[in-house]
Amino acid sequence: MKKITSILLVAIALAIPTIACAQSVERPFGTAGTRQEIIFPKVNGLNVYKTDLHLHTIYSDGDVTPDARVIEAWRDGLDAIAITDHMEYRRIEREMFHYMKDYIREDLRSGGKAVNTNVLKTDPNAHGLLVDFNVSCNSAIKKGKDMGVLVIRGVEITRSSLGDYNALFTTDNNKIYDPDLEQTIRNARAQGAFIIHNHPSYDKNTPNHITPFTNDLYAKGLIDGVEIGNYIRMWKYLFTHCIAGGYTPFSNTDAHDYVDWIYRTSPAESNIVRYRNMTLILAKECTEKALHHALKEGNTIAYHNNNLIAREKLLKGLFEASVTFETQRTGSQHYITVKNLSSVPYLIQIGNNKYLVNALGGLSFKRPKSEKEAKVTVLNMWYGNNDHPSVMVKW
Repeated sequence: MKKITSILLVAIALAIPTIACAQSVERPFGTAGTRQEIIFPKVNGLNVYKTDLHLHTIYSDGDVTPDARVIEAWRDGLDAIAITDHMEYRRIEREMFHYMKDYIREDLRSGGKAVNTNVLKTDPNAHGLLVDFNVSCNSAIKKGKDMGVLVIRGVEITRSSLGDYNALFTTDNNKIYDPDLEQTIRNARAQGAFIIHNHPSYDKNTPNHITPFTNDLYAKGLIDGVEIGNYIRMWKYLFTHCIAGGYTPFSNTDAHDYVDWIYRTSPAESNIVRYRNMTLILAKECTEKALHHALKEGNTIAYHNNNLIAREKLLKGLFEASVTFETQRTGSQHYITVKNLSSVPYLIQIGNNKYLVNALGGLSFKRPKSEKEAKVTVLNMWYGNNDHPSVMVKW
């Protein structure tokens, strides 16, 4: 596979009025909380589930507990998350083990054998890996059951110069690690895991293109999806690579600290609706089996700052399910009323005119009476580096 060259990212800035879509409810554990509901209609008979499939906790290099990740997700209107702590770097645990060193069993400390919480800097064969890599997932899964948030078991696989990869739907994270990165990925695949190439422009020493090693993983069929939205970044030059290449698109927060610290709206932007990064999954039900199947089928839409990236067919399906057009003819012109039934705005273009259809809102505009139909292009939807879906609408 040829290396992917850098293309300047063009951002769409959408000024969206705030919508009041949250409601007060009681959290299952008794304290009052507010959940923000994010609304999407069904698309071709499939539900649209809001997910974040790249999250860290104190069990790697994150600053919050697994339970806190679940509470954040519930509050933010998500249906499912994945806990993907690093296997190779576990900062907080290193501090814990230093504190607990006098309490660790002698047989684990004898012969120079000790707990290694940073195999990126120390050969894992020298000290072994005596950490339970399932702990953070197990804790979040239990909390998720209490709060109605599905938690998917996962892990992030990292090497300093060879890139970062998420393995989702793993069954036992303790049986995945190998000093060889490719073998580690193969071990995860042997458990049926779905492999995502994370934040590709982060690939070390290769700004804005994919490493030869990662290209080799693609060529060997070991990559299933591409994270084209991560944190506050979106890589437009990867859209065609992802969609045309048949890889499933993802957009995730990769949160290490609190999510609202990343996406908090400043006072100057108080009229802008902006959700955390989400991977929208189109599936029949919110179960591990159904979501896993949807990922394999490529039925996801990556959401980043009101941009939506997916296969053209999915984007058209979402737009047509979300937006209605009604006509009222008067004199030589007629008025078109557009209504948006979803929580995401759409920037549309008809001829030389651009219109912003607010989330859960609408607008009205004039068109010539002689015009019987028009091509509507959705500018904040993408199925390629420079490709936006269009639909024909009859007036």
